[in-house]
Amino acid sequence: MSIEVRGVTKTFGDFVALDNVSVSLPRGQLTALLGPSGGGKSTLLRIIAGLDTADSGSIEIEGVDATRLPAQKRNVGFVFQHYAVFKHLTVARNVAFGLEIRKRSKREVAERVDELLSLVHLSQFAHRLPAQLSGGQRQRMALARALAVEPSVLLLDEPFGALDAKVRKELRDWLRRLHDEVHVTTVFVTHDQEEAMEVADEIVVINDGRIEQVGTPDQLYDEPANDFVMGFLGEVTTLGTVKIRPHDIAVSPTPGLAGAIRGTVDRMLRVGFEVRLNVHTDQGQDVTVRVTRAQARSLGLVEGSEVWLTPAPVGLHAVLVSSMAGATPVPPTP
Repeated sequence: MSIEVRGVTKTFGDFVALDNVSVSLPRGQLTALLGPSGGGKSTLLRIIAGLDTADSGSIEIEGVDATRLPAQKRNVGFVFQHYAVFKHLTVARNVAFGLEIRKRSKREVAERVDELLSLVHLSQFAHRLPAQLSGGQRQRMALARALAVEPSVLLLDEPFGALDAKVRKELRDWLRRLHDEVHVTTVFVTHDQEEAMEVADEIVVINDGRIEQVGTPDQLYDEPANDFVMGFLGEVTTLGTVKIRPHDIAVSPTPGLAGAIRGTVDRMLRVGFEVRLNVHTDQGQDVTVRVTRAQARSLGLVEGSEVWLTPAPVGLHAVLVSSMAGATPVPPTP
């Protein structure tokens, strides 16, 4: 493993930011620390970086005990949400800064800067000042600067949080491609579930200073460890005694399978290719259902339609969560 966190606890007065956290972060992977604001993810990242110290526990980076090492000796690159650039230096000088203070030769610095600016697609902007770049370009510059010193670990604290939705989408696609090229161990903090699911090889879900679950995006989405993880990684509704994702509910205009729950569509909303239904069941529940536009048309759904709802075959994870909560599980459709 590239990073080993063992028994880390951190408090700020009476507030427990991290509560005996232990986690292994694999070498060469892109790992997301995902959780709500105030959950402890940024605190953990700063302790790994050496920008904060833990009250107890240890940090190991690439086999070296880094618990008491200062940040500058941990060989980590750090990128903040707000770029922290040198406004009076050009893009090229910003990227070169870490190499220059390490007394690298001018030739080595120039070659490395050219290589990195090409990698992040900023070669044509080398002589511009940061103020002359867009937000997305400034963040790519910040990543190039962090990579310049060839860190063993790259740490990103909500790197795209200050950007608009379209630019965030473009940059997270770019970050995934960049990581596949450079293969540096990367850990990034985000509270954006879609961002974590799209970019990360592995996700660590943190809430209230504790780790709720660690796994691949598919594992967390399909096999959530508890109600919190299930609800945080996607929309959840309740059908009978089962918590389930709205798109994992099968809709039929006839009773069909045993155990189907009857209801009436009392609201329909089309959002792009998706149709969102609110179904009021005979049991008095309001169930959220997601179907495609084509499915809604083939079923002839309109507001007022009578329908029968059952968990779809892919809804096995809903049964698992229901079972943990002490409810009577509903078997998945054969």
